[in-house]
Amino acid sequence: MQNGRHDTNNGISSGHRLSKHFLACAAALTTVASVGTANAGVITWDANLVIPNNIDGQYINVETQTYGTAAGVVAGWDLNPYGTSTTAMSWFAALAPSGCVMGLGQTGTTTAVASVASGTVVSSASTYGNTASSVTAGGWQLNADNYFGFRFTASDGLTHYGSGIITIGATMGVRTLKSVSYESVAGVAITAGSGGPPPAYDPCASFNPTVSVGINNVGMNSTTATDLALGSCGTAYKANYFKFVAPVDGAYSFNGCAQSGVRFAILDGCAAGSGVLACSGSCSAAMSMTAGQTVYCVAGGDSAGTVLTSPLNIVVIAPAVPACSGATVAVFGDNAFDDTAATTPQVVQSNAANTTVATIQKSTWFKFTAGATGAYSISLCGATGDTLLAIGAVCPSVGTTFQTLAFNDDSCLVAGSTTSFLASFIDATNGGATGTYAGFPLTQDLVLGQTYYIVAGSFSATVNVTATLKIDGPPQAGACIGDLNLDGVVNGADLGLMLGAWGACSGGTPGCLGDLNLDGVVNGADLGLLLGAWGACP
Repeated sequence: MQNGRHDTNNGISSGHRLSKHFLACAAALTTVASVGTANAGVITWDANLVIPNNIDGQYINVETQTYGTAAGVVAGWDLNPYGTSTTAMSWFAALAPSGCVMGLGQTGTTTAVASVASGTVVSSASTYGNTASSVTAGGWQLNADNYFGFRFTASDGLTHYGSGIITIGATMGVRTLKSVSYESVAGVAITAGSGGPPPAYDPCASFNPTVSVGINNVGMNSTTATDLALGSCGTAYKANYFKFVAPVDGAYSFNGCAQSGVRFAILDGCAAGSGVLACSGSCSAAMSMTAGQTVYCVAGGDSAGTVLTSPLNIVVIAPAVPACSGATVAVFGDNAFDDTAATTPQVVQSNAANTTVATIQKSTWFKFTAGATGAYSISLCGATGDTLLAIGAVCPSVGTTFQTLAFNDDSCLVAGSTTSFLASFIDATNGGATGTYAGFPLTQDLVLGQTYYIVAGSFSATVNVTATLKIDGPPQAGACIGDLNLDGVVNGADLGLMLGAWGACSGGTPGCLGDLNLDGVVNGADLGLLLGAWGACP
């Protein structure tokens, strides 16, 4: 029971339903953003439904244009205006489909459902709620037509936006739902009071659906979208544009083939005259991209008579990213090591002649920049399990063997043991280890300023290892932040190196030259750190 309201048809009190729905839909009031609307396929229903001034009101399914005074008789209902007051009207929106009536109090201080001005844009930028509102709080006008907005989950499983007109009589208890309109294209905004011919499709509209890596179900405008000539790849009829931003460097594939009759292409922009970057003349396309590159996927029918249905399934497959590209930046000294969450094995060169390989299970990657030229040691001594360890100068691509400068399986004594040599250790002699599991030692110096990759892991994929990865060697120069050339002083030479590395680290991987705060990009934040450390290192 909620203010006397109880839904006897499904045995669930509206108070329980409302409390759950508030959690999903309540939000602080915001002003509707000024966004354009495509109004690609506005469907209007001249309902003319009297909304009884009682605890049930009307349950309304805006797609099927069905209604009733009990929730149980209106399958998939979206809206429920109701209330017994003569001074206020309450709203309830369904949990499934999930729709919340727009809450835009004209006073700017309430999240109550409210009347909005004709021409108000209803979109993802709007604020939604489920509360009662009065003439004062909600801005409803007596003896007049009032506009409202809403969102709902349509039968396609996607969010659509709509608006309606309610005629209020001499009191708030006298009301008629005059009409309801909604966009047939998912995600497209609608203008309150709109029901006439829609404007032209805008390929660059900010509210057009976007796609990302993985499976995307996107709404299609097959009403006002125009045809696009793709040169040798033919024509995409009623072409829709979907923005995509590449997260990493590499080769991408795009596939819209789940639906027949699709013509697909990749463009370098959304404006007229944009160039075609990739197409196959069919339902897919592929191309290489750099991280951050923005393109537009275009999908349309492959013939003038083909009408694509909404939603369209677009699958984007990204290039595999080497595990070493996300290597943890290792410091000179102690580094925590834990391969519990790691799952990927790495094949590594295991002898100096490069004629044998070993597999490091649960591979965990580090990268270390030498602070001085000289002989170094890398230790997992004291590890809780059987480890393997390797170092190299180049991050291996996916599926390739790590070309190593040194490798060790067993060298260190396990804690408390005098016979087992299960933990790994690398130096100029690999700790004096000999035999099958010795690997081969690090007989060359590491070079000042050069970055090296270290991979550590377990002998068995079923055994987790925790340890300290200890890096030791010659005294490190430049033991202060900002000393990029490691000469013991932060000065113009370091500033020049930072400016030369300005921008995103390759692959967005933190720890590149100049990335002092390890956020994956060399920018003003790093410059501030460098200038703050100006002068001789302490």
